[in-house]
Amino acid sequence: MKNYQLGLLLYTLCSLNGIFELKSQEKSDYYLSVPGHREYASINAGKKSVLPSGRYVSPAGQTIQITHDPFGLRISPDGKTAITLHNGVISIISLSDMQSTRIPDYENKLEAPLKKGSFLGIVFHPNLNHVYLSGGDEGTIIVYDYKNLKIIDKIDLNGFFENVSYEDSFTSDLVYNPGKDELLVLDRGNFRLVRIDIKNKSITASIPTGRQPFGLAISPDFKTALVANVGMYSYPLVEGTTPENINNQMINWHPFPNNTKESIEGTIIDGKKIPGLGDPNSDEAMSVFVVDLEKNKTINKLKTGYQLGEWIDDIEVVGGSSPNSIAMGKNYA
Repeated sequence: MKNYQLGLLLYTLCSLNGIFELKSQEKSDYYLSVPGHREYASINAGKKSVLPSGRYVSPAGQTIQITHDPFGLRISPDGKTAITLHNGVISIISLSDMQSTRIPDYENKLEAPLKKGSFLGIVFHPNLNHVYLSGGDEGTIIVYDYKNLKIIDKIDLNGFFENVSYEDSFTSDLVYNPGKDELLVLDRGNFRLVRIDIKNKSITASIPTGRQPFGLAISPDFKTALVANVGMYSYPLVEGTTPENINNQMINWHPFPNNTKESIEGTIIDGKKIPGLGDPNSDEAMSVFVVDLEKNKTINKLKTGYQLGEWIDDIEVVGGSSPNSIAMGKNYA
């Protein structure tokens, strides 16, 4: 009992800067912890801030605070302006004096370019004062004049293309292709990469991707695109569902455990046939697709890490590797 009390006393007295020392007569143990384990989370612009995890973060340069939840960030070709995209809001930041303009402003004097949705995609045109913004679940690209603060146009991903009707599009990441003066756009709603001719505002190609395409990059020679797919599954409707009977087709619980015979092949609940989801490690799941832009065709499907069900050091992988962001150079991504 005395040894136990002595251990507690030394544990309390010796805790400093996140390093705890616990000693007894038999052994000595050392425990490492985050440095701010006794501090409240705090934001100190330009100084040391404390994250909720207890870790510290300090800016390397200047700091300003902007609207919450910035999804995407891009810098203009002349290096003078940065734009961040939020939920229905953009922040235009002058990099010379670090002044930020919120659009819409809180007095609603500046018209909001994103009225029905937004997500992470932002891309500048290299010659015009235009920036292209992803409209999220509206399935659009908003064309915005960031110098004169006004909406120029809107491009819709929904509609017919090559005899296929695309609905419920969800605009994700965007990339400008100077080789063709076009936009490459990811549609999370329909699992595809869309090519848009900027001059004509017309779709020129629709290329299937993996599940939930999220991140996009183009090679320096403009011949190859990489698409990061974050999704594991493509969820189908309960068999026989129509707009008229949809309320009666609902089930009261999740139909199956992950990566089981039922989840792969399907099951029946309350007489309703629940289609299977297939292999969670299929090529389309949590992968990077290599797209040949000269042929509008996926030429390779890559896995970027450990896969669901693998055993690593006697521990089973239960989440898998879900790539979401890509940067491309001349030889490597």
